Amino acid sequence: MSTPSPVVVTAENDEPVRAEWSRAARETGLAQPRLVPWSAVVASEAEFAPGEVVFVERLHPDTAGNPVGGQRARYAELQAALEHLDTAVTKAGATLAASVEQTLLALDRTKCDEFLRSSGLPLLELSDVSAVRSNILRPRFAGSDEWMIDGWRTQLFRHRTRTGFEVWRAPGQSSGDNRELAQVAELLADDGFHAVAALHRVHLLNDFYDFRFAVVDGKVTHAAGVKREGEILAREWYGGKRREIDAFVKRFTTERWERLIALAERTATFFPGIRSLGVDLIMDNEKSEFVFDVDPFGASLPGLVAGLADAGGEPGPVRAAVLRSLSVHW
Repeated sequence: MSTPSPVVVTAENDEPVRAEWSRAARETGLAQPRLVPWSAVVASEAEFAPGEVVFVERLHPDTAGNPVGGQRARYAELQAALEHLDTAVTKAGATLAASVEQTLLALDRTKCDEFLRSSGLPLLELSDVSAVRSNILRPRFAGSDEWMIDGWRTQLFRHRTRTGFEVWRAPGQSSGDNRELAQVAELLADDGFHAVAALHRVHLLNDFYDFRFAVVDGKVTHAAGVKREGEILAREWYGGKRREIDAFVKRFTTERWERLIALAERTATFFPGIRSLGVDLIMDNEKSEFVFDVDPFGASLPGLVAGLADAGGEPGPVRAAVLRSLSVHW
């Protein structure tokens, strides 16, 4: 049986994505995926072939020509575009690497949280925005322009509100006033913005971290610490060796680290129709871990990971793991 041919649907002229998939192909010795622009999909001009496996790339809001992705209105556009893509792929006898239904579930944070909580996974509970100073403010709809506020320093990415204004930064950057957070929550209520209680963040290397895991075909292949308060909208900003993972294992033992990996992999079992999933976990400095986010576009992590039993030194980026998996399991 021949290896399926990968196809990647991405933004027009997205050179970083092209370069990253090219690198993955070189590292694996497999064929470079064919790139198809979203504009061709939306215009019913995209062509697929039997045996192709189609991956959908995350769409960044500031990339020219992106027709879909993002908050409420853009989420609806994304839904329509994904359904359009699914029809074209199915008609051609190709296969989507991530089911439309499960992708849309993951991108609707409210529904996804309810689904995972009812499935027995640990998630942070919601609370009134004015009740706890350290609340996280989150949008309901995840996507290419997602952001959050923790009331202190986290950057607030651009978001157009129903009033026509654009919010550019967290009001808590200057004062941390809960009244300001409540005002922003009210302003963005149509998008389902809400507060998440009890800001759990483990403290390592003089920073507060979450952890991001790449789960490919049900197994964690990569991991990286995420400094939420310093996060910027850029590709592969993780960089370098994973000192924060080594610090976590040293402080909390290998047993707890393996528990995080198990939780990330358990989370992925509830999305069996997505081959490459990103799972973010948030944890405290004692013994509690929670599922914080699920990314149906996968986790765009580079190589140079640590703390994974099967890492084998310095593996390539997640896309290389995806191509290897495609050649072995399909």
